[in-house]
Amino acid sequence: MSVTKLTNTAAAEAPPKGRLYFGIGVFVLGWVLALTLVPVVTSSGLSTSVKATLTTLLVVGCPKIFLLAAIAIMGKPGFAYLKSSVLHFFKKFGPPAEVGPWRYRLGLLMFFIPFLLGLLLTYIGPVLPGGAEATASYEKAADALLVLSLFVLGGDFWDKLRALFVREAKAQFPAPRTAGAR
Repeated sequence: MSVTKLTNTAAAEAPPKGRLYFGIGVFVLGWVLALTLVPVVTSSGLSTSVKATLTTLLVVGCPKIFLLAAIAIMGKPGFAYLKSSVLHFFKKFGPPAEVGPWRYRLGLLMFFIPFLLGLLLTYIGPVLPGGAEATASYEKAADALLVLSLFVLGGDFWDKLRALFVREAKAQFPAPRTAGAR
C-alpha cells in the first residue's frame, strides 16, 4: 500500500488502541476546556467586546486546534476509522431512503402545517390564547414540526429538496398506473 493513497480496507482497520484513545481524549479535552472556560470569561470583569472575542475564540478555535492535534496523534488511518465508526453509528438514526404512502402523506401534512401556521399567525396571532407573547412559542413548535417532518418523509424527500437548488435537475414523474394494475 502506498503512503499517498489509502484503500477502503485500510481506512476501516482500527489503529493502535492507545493512539486512538489518546486522540479521542485530546479532542474531548478541547471541548471540555472551551465549555468550562466560557463561563469564566463571561463572568469576568472584562469589557463586553473582549468577552465576546475570547468566547468566540474559545468556542470556535479551541476545539479546532485540539481536533488538529487529535488527528495528528491518531494519524490519517485512525481518523478515518473514527469518522467511519461515528457515521455508521448515527446512520441508523437517519431517515430511511423510501417510505410508504401513508407515512409520506403524514410527512407532507407535517411539512406544510408550519407554512400555513406562519401565514395565519401573522393575522390571528394576537387573538390566540396567550396573545402576541405566545406567538414565539407557536413559531418554535412549527419549526420543530418542520424539522421532524423531514425525518418522517425519508431520504428520497431530502433528494427532492436538494434538487430545488440544482439548476440542471429535472422532475421525473412515475408512469401512470393503469386501472387493472391496482
